[in-house]
Amino acid sequence: MKKVFAAMAALAFPALVSASVQDDGRQFAVEGVGMATCARFIEARASAPAEYQRMLGFIEGYLSAANLYEPDTFDLTPWHNAAALDLIVEHHCTQHPDDRLVGVTQRMVGGFRPFRIARFSQMLEVGDREHRTYVYEAILRRAQAALQLRGYYSGPEDGTYSPELREGFRKFQREVGLDETGVPDPATLWKLLNP
Repeated sequence: MKKVFAAMAALAFPALVSASVQDDGRQFAVEGVGMATCARFIEARASAPAEYQRMLGFIEGYLSAANLYEPDTFDLTPWHNAAALDLIVEHHCTQHPDDRLVGVTQRMVGGFRPFRIARFSQMLEVGDREHRTYVYEAILRRAQAALQLRGYYSGPEDGTYSPELREGFRKFQREVGLDETGVPDPATLWKLLNP
């Protein structure tokens, strides 16, 4: 009977549970792939698709949870999709192979704060028949303002995806070397709205 309980305990409390420490000294439990190193993330990205998907799931889940605990936050990553998050983590992990995935993700929380949406904003589907995306109305307003500052758009900052705004996105995309879709996809918003 003791062997059965020992086996159950080993299954219930796997060795992948560990503690992590935040910059403010607080400790918290991290389970599973969150304790993986950046080197393992790079390896899984190249050769272990199931493990890599679990790692991306951890990152997305952690960032979604941050929407709850970060003050004045509705969405911490308002235009970042899984592909964008992957590129950010891959870039960091290439330079810091010993960092843990949980630490990288927690640093992302701090880095994304200036870009967050503080309050609820309606999600809009924008684009044309060939290129479509979803974007928050609040982010569309920010993009309108940013395009105005750069001289690509002269319309109102009303969160409306107009033909004039689409052309403004195309002009910006052309200048920065992106596909000229006229759609505010994650790559376009990253280049436009990052300082």
